[in-house]
Amino acid sequence: MDLCPQYVPPVVEYEVKLKRELFQPAVQLFEEGKHEESFRTFLRYVNEEAALACETSPRHWVIPHGSIVLELRITDDDEVVITAPFVKLAPERRAPLLRQVLELNTGTLTLPRLILKDDALTFSYRCPLRLAEPNKMYRVLFEICINGDSFDDEYVTKFGAVPLREKQVTFLPAEQVDEAWRVFRETLEQARRSADYYMSKRWAGFAFEILGIALMQIDHVISAQGFLRTRMERSINHLWEQRSPEEIHGALAREIDEYLQLDRETFAADFYRADFFINAKKSAEIEACRKSMGTRWEWAKEDRAHRNNHGVAICYLFSAYECLYNFFVPPALREEYAATLSAMGGQDWEAAGELAWLSFNRIMDPAFA
Repeated sequence: MDLCPQYVPPVVEYEVKLKRELFQPAVQLFEEGKHEESFRTFLRYVNEEAALACETSPRHWVIPHGSIVLELRITDDDEVVITAPFVKLAPERRAPLLRQVLELNTGTLTLPRLILKDDALTFSYRCPLRLAEPNKMYRVLFEICINGDSFDDEYVTKFGAVPLREKQVTFLPAEQVDEAWRVFRETLEQARRSADYYMSKRWAGFAFEILGIALMQIDHVISAQGFLRTRMERSINHLWEQRSPEEIHGALAREIDEYLQLDRETFAADFYRADFFINAKKSAEIEACRKSMGTRWEWAKEDRAHRNNHGVAICYLFSAYECLYNFFVPPALREEYAATLSAMGGQDWEAAGELAWLSFNRIMDPAFA
């Protein structure tokens, strides 16, 4: 019998280093023209410990983030210069790696760029200090740090690139990895069975969504790092491609089959703690979360009007796990998600839809905080 997926609390959690209370002061200082003070407050917002400990000389920071080292300078002529050595090209397989770099420069990266010099690739960005607005600078640092720490594993594994810095990591206890491995396989196997059932009914929309929900749930539960995280992010991105439901289901099903072929040793290599400067996810207040859930909320209301509680439940699962995948959500919302997803787990879709509908209404109520 097809039932609502079980909720599993996080086995491994992403670390949160953001100091939310410092962001608005950083913006206010920038608007008042106190640009250096704003930049320093912004760095403390991102990671106060690193911002204070890693200023090696006045206006010069050297900050580790996973396998890269971020260097930030404010020059004598008040320009912000940011660099981060990435990887060195191997003598062979240069062409396919450079094609990947071109895609990164023209697609993924919006402000920083990868620069090639003496066979070494380095992230680079510079702008006048008076233009170092906190929102923009967060995007710059996020793109450099997250892409740098994610893609180096792929470039080393697939193209033989040489890392310019060995990642300093602490591997997680074996029992924690065992539990993550169990959840990983069981969640994917159950989602695959549900998707096969939906495809037998020609419900391709439900089929690809249940696979996507499973992948976002896994991210929430096990917080993988390294190459596995990079691969899973690419799989999850299929959910928003402008293709037919059948095509999206096909792409996700093929990749989930590949995940199920992973051996435990390969899986375990991507479970560790490392020094990270910037978080892999952004912080979001309740209004941003409501906005993220908005489309599925509208669809849920249509499903409710047609007495389709299965659709309501799927909308809730997708929107809740999408929020948890993208953001560090406020504590009250995190508790609401956990309570509702736990109550929905293992229920038939009619009962799960009732619980989802009640939670949707609580969250969308302006009084919810």
